[in-house]
Amino acid sequence: MKQALSSCLAKIRELHLDAFLISDPLNIAYLTDFSQGADGYLLVSSDAQLFYFTNFLYEAVARQVKCWKVIAQKGNIFKHVAGQIEKLGAKKAAFEPKHIPFLEYKKIKESLDAAGVDFYPAIDLIEKIRAIKTKEEISYIQKSTLITKEALDFVSQADLKASTEKELSIEIERFLKLKGDNEVAFPTIVASGKNSAYPHHVAGTSPINKNIFLIDLGSKYYKYCADLTRVFFEGKISTSVRKIYDIVRKAQELSIAKIKDGAKASEVDAAARGFINKKGYGKYFGHGLGHGVGIAVHELPFINAVNEESLREGMVITVEPAIYLEGKFGIRIEDMVLVESQGCKVLSA
Repeated sequence: MKQALSSCLAKIRELHLDAFLISDPLNIAYLTDFSQGADGYLLVSSDAQLFYFTNFLYEAVARQVKCWKVIAQKGNIFKHVAGQIEKLGAKKAAFEPKHIPFLEYKKIKESLDAAGVDFYPAIDLIEKIRAIKTKEEISYIQKSTLITKEALDFVSQADLKASTEKELSIEIERFLKLKGDNEVAFPTIVASGKNSAYPHHVAGTSPINKNIFLIDLGSKYYKYCADLTRVFFEGKISTSVRKIYDIVRKAQELSIAKIKDGAKASEVDAAARGFINKKGYGKYFGHGLGHGVGIAVHELPFINAVNEESLREGMVITVEPAIYLEGKFGIRIEDMVLVESQGCKVLSA
C-alpha cells in the first residue's frame, strides 16, 4: 500500500472515523496517483476499502486503478455516496470542508442524517500528511527546482530587444513544459519596471525594461512543483535599487538561518520581517514570508507572523521576503528550502 494512503488510514483510525469522504482532486491524486478525475469523490473506510464515485467521462480510466472500486454516476451521485457510507455500517464519517460545495455537502448530509450517521468536517487531514515529504517526493521537487533554475539561466541568455512581458512568459513556460511536465506550477509572472511593485502582476504587453524586471516561475516534475523568484538587471544598478535589494537579500539570509526542525513558522517570518521593519520598510512587505510546496504550489505550512506551528524535518518551503514601492519598483527574492533536523538545505542555491 502506498505510504500516503497508509498515513491517511492511520489518521482516520486515530480520529475514530468509520469513513472519510475526499473531494479534492489533488488529495485523491496524492493518495492513489489518479490525476485524471476532475469530477469525483473518494471514500476511504477505516478497514481500508476504497470507493471512487465518478461519471462516465472518467469511468474507463478510473477502472485502471486497482486499489479501489469504481461506482459510476447513474442518477443522483450524492445518494450513491451516502448509500455506500450506510452500507459500510458507518456511524461517524468526515468530509473535507475546504473542498466540497455547500449544496453537495447538504445533499449528502441530509441522507446521512436520516440514516443516523454523524457527518462532520475534518480540516486539512490529508494536507498535514502532504506537508512532510518522503525522500521520493523530495527528489521530484529537487528536479523541478533544477528545471526552474535552468529556465532562469535561459532568461539570462535570451535576446530581450523586442520582448514584452507576455512574450517572455510564453517562452519561459514553453521551456518549463519541454523540460518537465506538460503544465507549469502556476502562470509565470513577468513584471517589468514599475510593474514589479505588484506581487501578482499579470504579464501584459509592457516591453521588458532591461534596467529591472522580476520573474516568478515554477516547473512541475512528476506532479511536484517548484517556485522561484528572481530580479534581473542590466547595466548599472541605481543606488536606491541596490539598497532595497540588499535589504531583501539580508532579510532572506536571516530567516533561512532560523529554519530547522522544531522552529516556529512565526519565528522564521519574524527574522525577515523584523529586519525589514528595522530598515524602515515594514509597511512595504505585506504578505507572509513563504509557504509549503509539493503537488500544490501553495500548501501547508504557511510561514507568516501568526502561524505558531513548528516546522518539521521533510517540509519544503519557500522563503520570499520582498519590498514593493508602488510607482517605482519591487524586489522579491524567493528560494526553495528543505527543513532538516539541525538546519536546512536551500534547494535552489
